[in-house]
Amino acid sequence: MDFFRSMAIAFSMYSAIPMPQFQWDQKSYQNSFSFFPFVGAGLSGVLYLIYRLFDRLGLNGLVITIVLTACIVIYTGGFHIDGYMDTMDALCSHRSRDEKIKIMKDPHIGAFGVIQLMVLTLFMISGVYEAIGRGRFYSLLYTFVISRALSGIAVCTFKRRDNNTSLIRFEAEDSRQLMLFWMFFYIFLALVLMFLNHDSTAIMATLVSVVWLFVSKAICEKEFGGISGDTSGYFLCICEVVYTWAVVIAAAVRLYI
Repeated sequence: MDFFRSMAIAFSMYSAIPMPQFQWDQKSYQNSFSFFPFVGAGLSGVLYLIYRLFDRLGLNGLVITIVLTACIVIYTGGFHIDGYMDTMDALCSHRSRDEKIKIMKDPHIGAFGVIQLMVLTLFMISGVYEAIGRGRFYSLLYTFVISRALSGIAVCTFKRRDNNTSLIRFEAEDSRQLMLFWMFFYIFLALVLMFLNHDSTAIMATLVSVVWLFVSKAICEKEFGGISGDTSGYFLCICEVVYTWAVVIAAAVRLYI
């Protein structure tokens, strides 16, 4: 029962999929974090089904791309985009650290957040379109697991901005280590599938995503003093774009080798 309660809480928190309502307790809430990458796997499954259906119907590649990109937002309910926009508002202000943190906490949407969301969306749409055109759509499906597992690793190990962030807290070191184990397990499982499918582009994209993990760590510690709930959304949104374009570039390079 605890297993299904924790899974339902994870989908309730990190997706817009209706779930049975349970009484939340600290243990179930904490254990739900181990299902964070599993929520990403669910998104991959939804996108796979939509792609297969639209491909069979013979729809235009651009139409398929736009619908798939929209489904990512619909599935997550824009949960991570909110953090991305808040973080970009702060970063683009070029103000002091304290002022940037204040901007992040402001519930109002700033112009920089909207502009940067448009840029992110254009990069995502163009990347997915190009990946589909190069026959690498299936390589993209790993990104929603990889990005969430890497985000989980950051939550478990990276320095936090303060104790008032919305990031999940672990009651004991053993709990944190267990969550960390699950994050690495998801990545290991994804890599095994990549090797079995001889998907070198996905493997390369995963390595590039790891690089972005540490780049984002450096940015967050320099600009904000550590990670927070908002910066986790910032990391995840950009990670998905970075992974997508890494697949495209890796596929393009292979044609000339």
